[in-house]
Amino acid sequence: METLSSDPVYGPTNPEPDTHAESGVRRFGSVIGLNPDKEKYYRELHANAWPSVLERIRKSNLRNYSIYVTEIEGKKYLFSYFEYVGQDFEADMQAIGDDPETQRWWQETDPCQFQLPTRKPGANWSEMEMVFLAK
Repeated sequence: METLSSDPVYGPTNPEPDTHAESGVRRFGSVIGLNPDKEKYYRELHANAWPSVLERIRKSNLRNYSIYVTEIEGKKYLFSYFEYVGQDFEADMQAIGDDPETQRWWQETDPCQFQLPTRKPGANWSEMEMVFLAK
């Protein structure tokens, strides 16, 4: 699969990542596929997310975490967005990954998804580049 890409272009409505991080809020978007035979279950899980998973998200300084679904050329995709308000992103993400309840949650959600070839090694979701921010 050929990917077309351009170098980032930064300006007042697309700050450089370092400037973006200095604002106290870092924003993240990512995408993954949704298996059609698991969509109903995935929706049910997220309509009643486990309190322990929600608490771990909060403790790890994630805010406004949301997931959207769309269909493109007959396939379903999930888009996730969250804001990070902590001081040590890597440590907070590690705390999520080490959490037994979150690991159990992922055992339920992972089979509902299909990974995209653009993901980083070891990642489930494919990171997206921000190109616009209006405050």
